[in-house]
Amino acid sequence: MALAGLALGTSTLSTSLVAWAARPYVTKMRRYRPNTAGSAEEVDLTTYTLFMRPLTTKVYDPSFLIETRRPLAKWELADKIHLTANRTDAVGTNVHPESGHEETVAETRNEKGEVIGRWVVKWEENGAGTCHQVGKVVRYFNVHEELLQ
Repeated sequence: MALAGLALGTSTLSTSLVAWAARPYVTKMRRYRPNTAGSAEEVDLTTYTLFMRPLTTKVYDPSFLIETRRPLAKWELADKIHLTANRTDAVGTNVHPESGHEETVAETRNEKGEVIGRWVVKWEENGAGTCHQVGKVVRYFNVHEELLQ
């Protein structure tokens, strides 16, 4: 019984570690360039679950993707952000969202196209924002250099 329990525990632990390490690995990345001035580029990042189900995370503004300290990942969705003064609308005027306004920064969809999670920013004064998760959003990404071209 002890040996069977040890083998089962070791197997579970190693599978969990592999799933944790491989979860942020991006297999496909698509970039959409805007047609209008002042619009941010959008990025689709495809990852997979432990059971090989695709998850596609659309990031509506790549400035929310920052370098991470998490091992085996390159980017993460930012917890906090501060807009620079050069964010403009289609006419060219500086834009800072209203304090208290919330906006979706990224959405994760399952293989059926259903939204399973969102990364939302709540704006504060002077273009500062604090982000939080709604549902189950993929937050960390390990992007291979070949996909960045």
